[in-house]
Amino acid sequence: MANHERKTVARHPQCRVELCSCGVYHVSFGAMTVRMTADQVGGVFEALGDALAPAVDTTDGDPPVH
Repeated sequence: MANHERKTVARHPQCRVELCSCGVYHVSFGAMTVRMTADQVGGVFEALGDALAPAVDTTDGDPPVH
């Protein structure tokens, strides 16, 4: 059996992110922990960014801010 070691890579009041020695991320929200690959974490990050980004008026020619 492989020995898995976790290192905390981010900690906020509502969330903790740990990286396991096997490359899997453990993302904890309160008592719930979800195991995800780097691609999955990136996808969740992008989806949350889309959901939380304010509507931007792009009629001034500047690209939208994300």
